[in-house]
Parts: sequence; C-alpha cells; structure tokens
Amino acid sequence: MFGGRAHRFFRRRHALGGLVGVVLVAVTAVAPRVAVGGHGPADCDRTETIRVTSSTEKAGVMAQLVDRYNDAGRAVAGLCGHVQLSARTSGATKNDLAEGKKDPPQVWLPTSSMWTSLLAQEGHGDLLVSEPAHRSVTRSMLVIAMPQPVAETLAQHSAPLATWKDVLDLARKGWSAYGRPDWGKFVLGRDNAETSTSGLAATVATYLAAAHATGTATTPTSDWLNDPDVVGFVHGIESSVSRYGDEAVLFMQQIYDAEQKQDEAAYRPYVDAIVIQEQMVYLYNRGAPGGDPAQMSDERQPRRPLRVVYPQDGTLELDHPFVVLASATPPQRRVAEDFYRFLVEDDQQRLFADVGFRPLPASSTEHGGNSENGENGEQATATRPTEQLVRTLGIPADQMPALVPIPDGKLLAAMLENWDRVRRKARVLLLDVSGSMNEPVDDPDKAVDRTKLQLMIPAAERALTLLDDDDEVGLWTFSSGPAYTEVVPVSPVGTVRAALQERLRGLRARGDTALFEATQRASEMMTANADPERINAIVLLSDGQNTEPYRGDAKALLAALDPGTSDTPVRIFTVPYGRADNADVGTLAEIARLTRAAQYDARNPLDIDAAFVRVFRNFG
Repeated sequence: MFGGRAHRFFRRRHALGGLVGVVLVAVTAVAPRVAVGGHGPADCDRTETIRVTSSTEKAGVMAQLVDRYNDAGRAVAGLCGHVQLSARTSGATKNDLAEGKKDPPQVWLPTSSMWTSLLAQEGHGDLLVSEPAHRSVTRSMLVIAMPQPVAETLAQHSAPLATWKDVLDLARKGWSAYGRPDWGKFVLGRDNAETSTSGLAATVATYLAAAHATGTATTPTSDWLNDPDVVGFVHGIESSVSRYGDEAVLFMQQIYDAEQKQDEAAYRPYVDAIVIQEQMVYLYNRGAPGGDPAQMSDERQPRRPLRVVYPQDGTLELDHPFVVLASATPPQRRVAEDFYRFLVEDDQQRLFADVGFRPLPASSTEHGGNSENGENGEQATATRPTEQLVRTLGIPADQMPALVPIPDGKLLAAMLENWDRVRRKARVLLLDVSGSMNEPVDDPDKAVDRTKLQLMIPAAERALTLLDDDDEVGLWTFSSGPAYTEVVPVSPVGTVRAALQERLRGLRARGDTALFEATQRASEMMTANADPERINAIVLLSDGQNTEPYRGDAKALLAALDPGTSDTPVRIFTVPYGRADNADVGTLAEIARLTRAAQYDARNPLDIDAAFVRVFRNFG
C-alpha cells in the first residue's frame, strides 16, 4: 500500500475520490407544468429528473438558479424538467468519474474545462457527450488577492505586486526588505492543484510565467518543464506556500474568520496573498467568504478588504463549462439542454453578475454559449468586468488583463506531475489514540460494528499515501502514563513507510486523554526542529477532552501554542472524532485557528476517511 513515487498519482486520484461534498437538493412538487418557449404541450406527461454536480464556489448561486428552474413550469417535449443539485470540487468530481463511482450526475458544472481535458487525457473522454461542443454558463478570472495592509505596505515601498516574478521576489526577500520584519517571511496561500481549479490554474500560470521570465520557450511544451530555470522559478514561488488548501471556499472562510479576530495593534495577515478566483474575492469583500450569497451585507464586510492583482505576465479566464455526461438518457439530455438554455437567459446571467461572476457576452449566449477561452494554445480575450466587479474590487471598467493560453490535456497532466515534484514539501506529525477509541461505531452498512480505532487506522494509511518519499512524517500517541509516546520519529517517508504501516496496524487504545500535555510537547518538539523549507504541521485527532493533569487550562495551552510572527510556525490541523458528549470541539477549533491551520469534522466516525484525506491535501 505504501508504494513509491511512480505509483503516487494513481494513489492520489484514488484517495481524492473519497472526499465528501456538501449536498444541496432542490425539491419541488411533481406536477404537470405549463410549457414555455414552445418546447412542449401545455401539460407534460411526466417529470424527468437530472442530477447536476456544481463546483463548490458557485454552489450558492446555483442553488438559487435550480429553485428558479424547478419553479418555472418549464416543459420539454412532454417532459417536466426537475433538477437536483450537489456541490463538489471540480477535481474530486473528475476523479469520481475516472474511477467509475456509482450514480454519476447527468450534468457536471466544473469551474474550468481543464478538468474535462484531464479526464479525456486519462482515457475517459467517452464519459462526456461530444456534441454540442464546449459551452459556458459564466466566466471568472484567476487573481492574486492581498489584504489591504499588504498592498499598502508594498505601495509605500514602490514595490507593487504586479507579476508572478514579483511573488518570487517577495518569497526570496521576506518582509524585512519592505520595512515589516515583524511579519517574517512572505506567506502565500493557494489550493492543491489536484482538487481545486484555482490551484490547478495557479500551477499553469506560474509554469507559463516561468517560461516567459527565463526565456526558456515561446511555445509551451512538456520538454521545458524540467528545465532548471523553470523548476527554480516555480519552486521559488512554492517555497512561500503556507499550506495547500483542499477547497477554496473553506480556505476563504478561514481567512475571513482569522482576520475578524486579528488584534489591530499586533496585526499579522493570516496569509499575505492568495491565488484565487476573482468571484470569490468579490464575495469575500461583500461579507460572504463561504460562498453563500445570502450573507452579503454591509455589516459583514471585512475591515481589511482584499485587493486584487491580474498578473501582467499572464493569468487565466475560467470558463465554467456546462458538461453533459454520456450516461444521461435521451429524456435527461433534453431536460439538460433546456436547463442550459435557462441558465444563459438574461435574468439568470444577471444573477451570476450579482454574485461576482462575469456573465457571458451577448454574442456567446446567442450562439449557444461557445467559449473562446484560448484552449489548446489559442490566444484568449478576456470577458469585460461587470459594474459590480468594478465597484467592489476597484478594477478599471475597460480592463483587458493578459491571458495565457490554456494547455491541452497532455501538457496539463505533465504540469501536474512536475508540480508535485517542485511543490513545498511537508514535515508532519500525526498525533492520536486514547482509551475511548475502543468504542464501537454503529455502521448500518456492516454486519459487525467496528471501533473508532479500527476505522481510523486504514483512514490514516490511505491519507499517508498522499505524501511523497521526500516528505517527512512521524507518529505519536497520547493517553496517560505516559502522556505521549513516540511511535515513529519524524523521518523521510521513503525510509519509514513499512515501519509506519506496521506500527499503525499495531496501535491499541488505552488509558485516558492527556490532550493538553501531549499537544504542547508535540508543538515544542516540532518547533524546535522546524524546517523553514517545509510545511511544518501536526495532525491532532481527538475523540474527547483533556482528562489528565496540566499546568493550567485551555487558555494556558493556547498561549503556549501561539506562534506569534514566527517564520516557521507549526500549524496544527485538528480532527474532532466521534460524537462523545465531552468532546472539546471548541478548543480544537481554536488551536487550528491560532496556528493558522484548519479543523476537519469527523464527529460522525464514518467520515474519518474523508477527513484525513482532506487534511493531508494541505501538504501537497
């Protein structure tokens, strides 16, 4: 199970398929509909349901549009159309389709057609309907966003961040060069390229910028990905990454929550910049960082809005395609076509604009929504920004950002594989196990219930396959007498894979829960041995609360863990596990927030596999 790097991409895709998305289901009564647009008779004979999976960042607006559609009384050739919506990251859906997961949707709405290109490159192009050709439902741009104090500091030193090369310079110099030594190193936030579109787009943009900056090539090919100058450029940017978020919507919410709690007198940005979709910056600045348009309000707007940069050395326009799956039946395809026509109507395009997207140009909707997005090496022209974007993001109304051509599937796959080699490596300590892990878990799908420990062990094994041989990992357990035990010291993964697998399978739950003592000692050890070139992190799993003596309370622990402005803070990712009444979920959440990490919920023990995979996506 712990094979080497040659098999890593198979393992990664397999593991990513287990991620669980938020499900939003629009429900309407099944009743005869009045036909619209001359598509069918006055009353339809039956209702045909289609399942639609949307990328997570547009799930909020899509839920509203699905409600509109289901309430609109549309009929197609005697069919009443009904839509059920679910939300999932584009990369996770691509992996689900490639792995042949049961009950695929009939319509897929990823953020970019790069995912369909990758799916075809992996040999699964037959899963997609080839006609009609590529169509979009909306557009958005990839940007670099900075908290306002960061943008102001750079402007004061006549060093505005305008290009990917500027990001590289910041990563190399740190904030001392710009009069803010208290901010330490430059910290970049970005998503994982294998699950998130903003992460994939960032990888594409930085590789193409590297080729331009180093003079390596004028036409991108896979040959120059290993060029030392290109590798150095991309790795230099990646060296500033604090962690690789597993989902952009959650990352933006975490940034917002942390900024809201920042002490004005000792302000240090949660991240100095983040590579993200423009529409998500719009929602953030309007007070809806989690993607729910209903949260937009003046009262919720952040004190420090994000300022956006469209890199002058190239960015991407994300085309949000409407993809019909080949598994859709002929009646479902008819409903899907009607749903597409509905989405590109003016009223629906205005709703997209209201939540920060760039609606399709009129000529595009009149001709079926075909997108001129620069795929396969063609030069692209950006869609003009809306009044909403101009007003909220402060961008020129006549803005024409420099777009890079979107690579074909072969080059995209090569970029992903090479990015995995140059990404910032991780140094991770897994900290878990206490006596209450022996409790059985009710599983309706199993004849014999397993314990929490029996569920946790294979989940940890699976998540650890996402690490490369040159990442580092260790394992501690905590209970009582002693408070913690070093099972496997932090070591290169390639040297401890077999031992780690053996030790995981040999774990036994015992004793009580020395949560506070073990967490502090683990943080002290990881901090003392922190590698500034790596993502230094602890994965803390707990199914209860502290039961053992500790010099102080939760506040004392949090004070001990506070990294301040350290250049190499140890990020503690927390996983509350199980529905124990005494579970100290609040303290775990505060530990994650304070150390600029994240919390992943596994209070339903059956979710532990997905929670662990999502945690480890932060490490590459």
